[in-house]
Amino acid sequence: MNKIRSLLIAGALVPAVALGACEDEKTAQAPSAPPPAPEAPAQPAPPEKPAAETAKEGLDKLREAAEKAAKDLQPTLDKARDAANQALKDAQPAIDEARKAAEQLGASVGEIVKNAQDDFKQATENLEKRLNELQGGRPVVSGDPAAVLSPPEKLRTDTRAAAKAAAAGVGPAYVGVWAVQASDCAKVDQEALEIFAVITPTTIRRYESMCNMPETPLTKDGATVDAECVAEGDVGMQTLLFSLPSPDSLTISGSEGAGVNLVRCHLPG
Repeated sequence: MNKIRSLLIAGALVPAVALGACEDEKTAQAPSAPPPAPEAPAQPAPPEKPAAETAKEGLDKLREAAEKAAKDLQPTLDKARDAANQALKDAQPAIDEARKAAEQLGASVGEIVKNAQDDFKQATENLEKRLNELQGGRPVVSGDPAAVLSPPEKLRTDTRAAAKAAAAGVGPAYVGVWAVQASDCAKVDQEALEIFAVITPTTIRRYESMCNMPETPLTKDGATVDAECVAEGDVGMQTLLFSLPSPDSLTISGSEGAGVNLVRCHLPG
């Protein structure tokens, strides 16, 4: 019995020894694990850029962006410049007129008024001279016998010329001496009258104003004239409309539309 137990124990030990030997062989054959690699030394952080350099880089980028935007917009800018140049060219005549007006305004008001007065005087004197040189002429226009002016030697040059022109048929039919009523005719150039008109082909004088104007034909609708007037020391343009309901009555209207009715005055017979 003891012999059998000994054999069993021996049989069990043999595999165990063999297994242990096998494990030792595997251990001997297995490669050993490599040692861990040494850690790389930490790299120092790059130094920060100076603030001035950073700002310069930012400005360079902004400049590049602006240059690109300007380049992209150039065709549009060219069109805008061309349009502005064309507009200036189209406006040049008006600019020239404005410059002339400014130059005229640069002169003294007294000089402008004097020039207008001289033109007025010259026009009436020339008209009277022409009328005096006329041989014959139409008869005096008939009208209200009470609508008589003072004797010629007491009248101003333009009054004599206007009355003579009307009598001789010189100029449009609105030429003449006009007053609100017949009794006022004797007061022209003698007393202050607020409403009257002395009209030659190229001049008109009314209360505290006298104007130079182009001779304008009279049609069935009347005549519209643009007059350069001197009034109370100022020079300005006025638009006047003349209409004759009859040969011896005249209506003068301004740009505001209001009109005044006048009767024709005559030189003494």
